[in-house]
Amino acid sequence: MGLIIFVILLSITSTASADIFLRDDIITRPDVNNFSMCHAQGCKKVEQLSLSDEEWQKIARHFHSAADSAQQEREQIADAIAEFEQIIGIKTGTSQDKAGLFASMGSPGQLDCIDESTNTSSYLLILKKQGLLKWHEPMDHVTRGFFIFGWPHSSAAMRGKNTSSNTEYAVDSWFEDNGKRPHIVLLSKWRSGWEPEKP
Repeated sequence: MGLIIFVILLSITSTASADIFLRDDIITRPDVNNFSMCHAQGCKKVEQLSLSDEEWQKIARHFHSAADSAQQEREQIADAIAEFEQIIGIKTGTSQDKAGLFASMGSPGQLDCIDESTNTSSYLLILKKQGLLKWHEPMDHVTRGFFIFGWPHSSAAMRGKNTSSNTEYAVDSWFEDNGKRPHIVLLSKWRSGWEPEKP
């Protein structure tokens, strides 16, 4: 039964509107002073949070120098998402979240890919609202798999702008421990089953 619910949740998240979330308890237009954070696997717990000026400055400092290229901005985004996770991990007791899911399933503070993709999507929207994204814009979060083509997995996503190609990227936080930089990879590559190389 738990597996069925997991698949249903993935289906819901993959078909969300441009505002990203369908549930009433998840803030669809997040900002620094009012945003949601999912945890407990499958967004079983949703906390409404805000950032102090000091906390926000720790995140915004990664954009102190305007990016000269889309590649440079992706590096800034990865650093900012990691900073979000470090700050919010302390607030929500999720600092011990481990990469992946199965080895730590059920552990306190553990997030699954639904939690991760929802949270990272919120963080990207906050960065956009604060005017920090010059080269990219958030997209609906994405899902691959559905068992027929592999194990289901979700990720936040964004697309390039101000370029001729408008290249799309997955921004995947699930493969790393809390507070580590997410992987930003071409969405087409991610959809094909991409995973980071094991050390």
